[in-house]
Amino acid sequence: MTKHCGSLLGLACAVLFLSPSTHANMIRNPSFEEPAPTSSRHALHWRMHEPDTHGDAYGSASREDWRSHDGMNIMTVRGTWANAGDHGGVWQEAAAEPGKTYRASAWFWADPDWDPEVQELKMEFFDADYSELLKTKSVALRKIPPEWERREISAKAPDRTAWVRLVINVEGTGDNGALQIDSIYMSPRDTFEEPTPEPVDVIIDLLDDPKDEPEIEAQAD
Repeated sequence: MTKHCGSLLGLACAVLFLSPSTHANMIRNPSFEEPAPTSSRHALHWRMHEPDTHGDAYGSASREDWRSHDGMNIMTVRGTWANAGDHGGVWQEAAAEPGKTYRASAWFWADPDWDPEVQELKMEFFDADYSELLKTKSVALRKIPPEWERREISAKAPDRTAWVRLVINVEGTGDNGALQIDSIYMSPRDTFEEPTPEPVDVIIDLLDDPKDEPEIEAQAD
């Protein structure tokens, strides 16, 4: 299609026609391809003050290039072999509206000997000045295999919501292995459409298997 565009408009037309979807991902740097300015072990928008306060990594979380679902890089939460403690995770947040349901997904890979005590995908909803955590919903990330597998979560924003935060949290990691994370996507549920959908036979949808992956939801009174 772009061959019909004039020379001055060619690039703009290419962007228009090659864009995979009009549904914007609320997550920035979703595949961890862009490093943070201070270290390649951190990812831009996933490190506090790099460049803002709307994302962070903690504990044994580290950006690596071991393998990937998309691009070249991933985020990992490593075992105690990394000498960075026995917990870790990442989070990122975006502006949200009360009453809207938000849906998020991510791809995970776990080493065969990876066996943490807690491994979860969470959504948290905050008011405008972060003075109150209004609601939390958590999905346990159990039985992650040594191959890329997609998990997802959705939750409705309560009254007074201004921010929705997506959290991947791991505790009690033990000595061996790592959890690997890639291709994170979040949007309002009514516009949820990942840019590169995978074949359904490799997709795990938690909403279709509630017994295996329990969801925990808490909301402030």
